[in-house]
Amino acid sequence: MTYSFSNIFHSDCEELLDEFIDKYTSCINTYNDEKAFVVRDYYKNILTILKSGFKKDELLTMFEKLAKYKISLDVPYILMTNEINALKNILISKMSEQEISSNIIHVLALFKEINDKVAYIYLNEYVDELLRLNNLRITSLSDLLEKNIISHYESHLLWLTKLARHIKDEQKDNFPQLNDKLCDFGKWLHSDAKNVIQNNSKFKTIDALHNNLHLFAKKIHSHLGDSEHHIQITYLEKCELISLSIGTELALIDNVIMNKRVTKDTLTGALNRNGLRSVFESQYELSLATNNPFVLALCDLDHFKKINDTHGHIAGDKVLKSFVDVVKKHIRNSDVIVRYGGEEFVIILPAVNKEKGLEALENICRNFEKNTLMFEGKALSATVSIGMMGIKPESAFKSSYIDEYIMIADQKLYTAKKSGRNRVESS
Repeated sequence: MTYSFSNIFHSDCEELLDEFIDKYTSCINTYNDEKAFVVRDYYKNILTILKSGFKKDELLTMFEKLAKYKISLDVPYILMTNEINALKNILISKMSEQEISSNIIHVLALFKEINDKVAYIYLNEYVDELLRLNNLRITSLSDLLEKNIISHYESHLLWLTKLARHIKDEQKDNFPQLNDKLCDFGKWLHSDAKNVIQNNSKFKTIDALHNNLHLFAKKIHSHLGDSEHHIQITYLEKCELISLSIGTELALIDNVIMNKRVTKDTLTGALNRNGLRSVFESQYELSLATNNPFVLALCDLDHFKKINDTHGHIAGDKVLKSFVDVVKKHIRNSDVIVRYGGEEFVIILPAVNKEKGLEALENICRNFEKNTLMFEGKALSATVSIGMMGIKPESAFKSSYIDEYIMIADQKLYTAKKSGRNRVESS
């Protein structure tokens, strides 16, 4: 069939193009001149095709090229589909103004195919990226030196990988287990997990997440092969987000278990420095597997030598212990504090971005400053300076990372000291 919408183009399509670009291509202003020109040129070619007599495949091919270019610019699917629908609405509006209702049905049918074509391209790209990331996540879990309950997350990631492959192949046969009680992770969750996840609200959270995940998988299965690729994208995105949430919950529980197991510093109750490397590596691998950032901070008590010289080492020891007590009071059970040496401590905050981490560390600063302890009838108080950085793992762990990150945190700690102490500086 040959389409022709020339009757709605009274003049050159540049005027319509300008209107469309200005109002509906929301992210074009973020492109450099070259990229903006390319996007504009794609839409100019599309409008030129619409203005002349054309075959459907000609227009679909142009939208396919545009979609692939948008993907290369990391333009989200939702923005791409919004632009397509905006163009459709402009055409329908022009037809309504001119009372050309017979063409509206053709436009609706044509743009339905365009939307599905673009959705199919985005879906395949998304599946390929999900498979790549899942492989990286599974590898990071395999590399963990010690595995507690997070090892069961690996079986879940394998299930998600299988789901993605079936979507890519549009294959319903031998589909991943849809019953949330019968998949490998579900079997563990409803048996041995109850003895490990002793916090009932945590268990209910993970169970609800897992149940919702399988509900979306069932919806994907029901729509597989029916040319509703936009629905599959939406549901697969939800599956990945829920999957990462499950991983985050398990990783936090794993950290609680680790905090109980790792050797403690006898004076302060913080973790021993000897365990820092393994703790950091585990945190890095878990963050990579669950797509979560985390925060690393280096803390140093201000003027600590003066406290020792003035009040003695026993008083100094009590101040060190009080700092750890204050920190533990204002962090989660899954957070980590390590005595790094002398009056220096390392704090690791899992599944926290830099902004939230800064807020938590500033809270520690304020509360430690207000903390007062009595020693031999005298009130003792101190302050702390902190250097911190946010870490978002994107590649496999290297043994050099911890030294590199500690060095960055130490530089920010130096800045905090030079800026007046009793403060947090962030990279």
